[in-house]
Amino acid sequence: MVNQCFNAFEQRLDNIAEQISGQPRQEVKLSRIQIMIAKKLQELMNHNLQPYGINDTIWTALVMIYSSTGRWLYPSDLSHVLGSSRTHITRFADEMVAKGWLSRREHEEDRRKTVLTLTAAGIALVEAIMPKQWSVYQAIWQDFSAGEKDLMENLQRKLLDTLGSFDAFSQPDKSAVAMCTSVQNKGVKR
Repeated sequence: MVNQCFNAFEQRLDNIAEQISGQPRQEVKLSRIQIMIAKKLQELMNHNLQPYGINDTIWTALVMIYSSTGRWLYPSDLSHVLGSSRTHITRFADEMVAKGWLSRREHEEDRRKTVLTLTAAGIALVEAIMPKQWSVYQAIWQDFSAGEKDLMENLQRKLLDTLGSFDAFSQPDKSAVAMCTSVQNKGVKR
C-alpha cells in the first residue's frame, strides 16, 4: 500500500515535469520518502504503545527521564530533547503526573524551575515496556545488514545536520503570495 502511494506520487511528479521545467526529481522523491517513513514509524510506534494508553512522544519523554541521572529532568530539557514546545511538554507532564508516572516539584535552589521526576510506577512502566519496544525496533531493521544500518545512520545524520543548518529559505514569490492572500480575503466577510 505504501509503495502504491509513492508510485502515485511519482506519477504526479511526471505530470509536473511536463508542465514546469527544472524539477529536482530525485531530491523531491528523497524528501517525500523521508516524510512517509517518519509518518509510518510514528504510526507503528503509536499503535504498539496504544495498549498502555500512551503515544510515542510520551514514551520518549518517559525514556529520556528514565535514562537521566537521578531520573529527573527540567521541562526545558525535555522540550529540547523531544523537539516539542514548552506548552506541549506541560500538557504531557500533566498527563504523566495524573497517571502517577511522574512527580512535579519546585527546584530546591531556584523556585522558578520545575523538576519532573519519574515515580516508582513510571520506572516500572518503562522497564515493562522497554523489551517490547526493542523487539519492534529489531523487527523493523531485520532485513538490513549491519553495514546497511551503519550507512543509513550516517546518511540520516548528514541529512539531519543539513536540515539543522537552514535558518530560512529563499524569499517567497510575491505574486504567489498575492494570489494566496486574495483567495483568503475573498472568503472573509467584513
